Amino acid sequence: MNQNKKPNKTTIIVAILALITVAAVCVTVWALFFRDSSGQQVLAPDYAPQQQEQNAETIPNDTGDKMETPEGGGAVSLTYSNEVTIDISDKAAALYFANPGKSNQDMVLQIAIQDTIILQSGTLSPCHQVSLLNLLEGAEEMLQPGGYEGKFIVLYYDQTSGEKSMVNTEIPITINVVG
Repeated sequence: MNQNKKPNKTTIIVAILALITVAAVCVTVWALFFRDSSGQQVLAPDYAPQQQEQNAETIPNDTGDKMETPEGGGAVSLTYSNEVTIDISDKAAALYFANPGKSNQDMVLQIAIQDTIILQSGTLSPCHQVSLLNLLEGAEEMLQPGGYEGKFIVLYYDQTSGEKSMVNTEIPITINVVG
C-alpha cells in the first residue's frame, strides 16, 4: 500500500478558507480591543455650539454692513492668515481668523493636520476675530516641534436657527509647532 497520498483540492481549499477566517477574527479582535483610538476624529456639530468662542474679540472699526443675499441663502466674508504657530507647552495656537460684519453666518473654525482635527473653536459671530485658540484635549501629545501642512476647516451656521450649512470651506495653511 502507498502511504504518500496527495491531499485533494477540496482539502486544500478548506485549509485556505480556515486560515482566512482565523486571520479575519484576529484583525477584528485587534480592532475592537487593542487599537489606539486616541486619534479619533472630532465630529462637526449639526447646530452651532451655544458657547461663543471665549477668545473672540470684536473687530475694530467693523461697520457690520451685511452683504446682500437671496432668500434662504447665506453670505460670508473671511479674513485670515495662512500661518499658524502652535505652542505645545501652552496647548494653544496663535493665528489670525476673522468673521467680518459683512457675513450673515456664524462660524466654527477647526484646524486639521493629516486629516486629524486638533483644534475646534466655539461659535464665532460676525464682527468677531480670534488670535489665540486652545488645542483639543490630548492634541499636544500627537505633535512634535517642526513644520506641518494643515488646513482651516470653516463650518457655517445659520444665525437664527443655529443649523449647519451644507457648505464648508477648507483653506490650506502652514503650521509651525514649537515646544
